[in-house]
Amino acid sequence: RDFLTNFGYVMLYGLTLYFSNAILFIYLDKVFQANRFTLKRVILGFTSSFLVSILMIFILRIFEEVIIEQRSFSDFFSTETIANYIVSIIITFFVTLAFHAFYFYKTYNESKVKEQKIIAGSASAQFESLKNQIDPHFLFNSLNVLSSLIEENPEAAQKFTTSLSKVYRYVLEQKDKDLVSVEEELKFAKTYMNLLKMRFENSITFEVPEFENDDAKVVPLSLQLLLENCIKHNIVSEKKPLHIKIYDRDEYLIVENNYQPSAESSEESMGVGFERIQAIYDFYSGEKFVCDCENGCYVCRLPLLKNRL
Repeated sequence: RDFLTNFGYVMLYGLTLYFSNAILFIYLDKVFQANRFTLKRVILGFTSSFLVSILMIFILRIFEEVIIEQRSFSDFFSTETIANYIVSIIITFFVTLAFHAFYFYKTYNESKVKEQKIIAGSASAQFESLKNQIDPHFLFNSLNVLSSLIEENPEAAQKFTTSLSKVYRYVLEQKDKDLVSVEEELKFAKTYMNLLKMRFENSITFEVPEFENDDAKVVPLSLQLLLENCIKHNIVSEKKPLHIKIYDRDEYLIVENNYQPSAESSEESMGVGFERIQAIYDFYSGEKFVCDCENGCYVCRLPLLKNRL
């Protein structure tokens, strides 16, 4: 009976201290989500964990003496001294210190592994984007437009060549970046849309916002992929012009176009590029990249991220 009683007390103290500290750590991780390894986080985490542990031991002492042993509160407080907590304080101090050291070591290693996965996934995605950008079909269309402009409008041909070179230069510049600012991506999108505008003339129109939030980031070339999909999967003609609108709302960058699917359009071919974008967002935040039809429009929402791993 004594063995079972002692075992029960050990389990009571152990589980209570474990769950109270686990809840504290979950809360602190949410508060310091972007800066989990700062000195402030370590000191605050250790101090609060130590104090919470002492408080829980005091509450458990009350439970043990007053509830189980059925002593009165006045009797409990009259005999309770700091000496009753000396051993508990010493043990709690070293256990908390060891627990924090193990926790931060484990979390730091997981963070480094995640960082390597992000680098590998981002490099793979950017390589795929580069291959899409220099896809023979895309290059063939661009050169055809350039060829016709050289004969009909040499000045427009010069502008087309300049825009085309800027598109390729931007693609090459992103090879070492994990995230880019929304402002930078929108600037590239305008250049890319100018290229499309010269190709389709009055068959396509665009709306692009001014964006000044430097903290907001997106995956490089994600807008290019969405714009290319708009062209690839919709009818673009003077009788049925395509209107593409880009704007931000509720922590998302939204690309919207009037939905007029072409005969060659298929959900399967659209899904390949979308899955690649979602895979990158899964590495960073787990937030969903969503595309759907709404009120006659096809709407894609890119989550806005902060530049953190």
